[in-house]
Amino acid sequence: MQVGPLTFVKVDPGTTYVGDDRGGWIHASQRPRHEVRVPEFFVLKTPLSAADVTQLSNQDGPATQAPHEGVDAELLQQTCAALRAHVPDHLEVRPPSLAEWKRAREAGALNPLPGVLEILADAPFSNHRGAPMDGRPRERSAHGPLMDQLACIEVHPHKTTATATSSVPMDRRLPGTVLRLVLSPVREGPPRTVPQQADRSANLRVEVMCTLLIGVVPSFLIPVLRGFGGYALEGWANLLFGGLVAGFVTGAIWRPRRPTVTWEDGAVYEEDEERKVSQ
Repeated sequence: MQVGPLTFVKVDPGTTYVGDDRGGWIHASQRPRHEVRVPEFFVLKTPLSAADVTQLSNQDGPATQAPHEGVDAELLQQTCAALRAHVPDHLEVRPPSLAEWKRAREAGALNPLPGVLEILADAPFSNHRGAPMDGRPRERSAHGPLMDQLACIEVHPHKTTATATSSVPMDRRLPGTVLRLVLSPVREGPPRTVPQQADRSANLRVEVMCTLLIGVVPSFLIPVLRGFGGYALEGWANLLFGGLVAGFVTGAIWRPRRPTVTWEDGAVYEEDEERKVSQ
C-alpha cells in the first residue's frame, strides 16, 4: 500500500506469542508468555529515513536514505498527522505494538536494523499481565514517572535476531532511536487481556517443591552417602539452612516453565477480572 511517499507491506492475519515461559526469577519481567491474535495490517519494511522525515514534515533537512535517528513526541505526532489524510478511516497510523512487531518479523515483512531502539506504541511495562491479546497497543498511563515514555525494541548490534524490550523518554530525541509505522485496524470494544493476577498458590507449590528437591534433600543426602550419617542428625540446622539457600539461589536462573496463556484463558475487561494464571 502506497501512502504518500511511503510504501507499506501487508502482513496477513495470524497468531504470535509474546513473552517468555522460562520460570527463573530473572525472566519474571517477560512473563507470562501469551497468545496474541493479530488482524491484517500494513507495516514499513524499514524505519523512516532522513529523506522520509524531511518530506513528511515539509522542512529543510537531509535527503539521505539513512535511517532517521532521534524520535520524540512532536516528531511522532507530526509524522502520523501528515499521513492520516491519505489513510482510510478504519485504519490508524502509529508505531507498531510489540505483538505487531513480532508478527511482522515472523512474516518476513520487517527488517530490524542492528543496534537501534525501535519505538513502539505500547506504554512501558514491567511484565505482560494485563496486556491486550488482539495486537492493540498497551494503554499509556496519564500519571506517574513513565507517562512520557514509550516501550521500545532494542536490537542487538551484531545479531538482529536478538532483541529485548525497554522504554525511552519521548520528551527529547535520543541517538539511536528510530521510527517505524504501521497502518492497523482500529480496535473497537473492550480488549481480551492477559489475566492481571498470578496464581500465587500454584507458584508457591512449585517453589516449595523445587527448594526441597534441589536444595534441602541433597543437603541431607550428601553427608549420608559420604558416610557421615551422624552429622545429618547433629547438624540438621546447618544442613537445612544450606539447603534453603541453595534452593533460593537456583530459583533465580531455573524453575519449571510456566504455562502459556491461550486466547481462551484471556480475560475480557470488566467481565472476568479475577481469572488467574500461574506465572
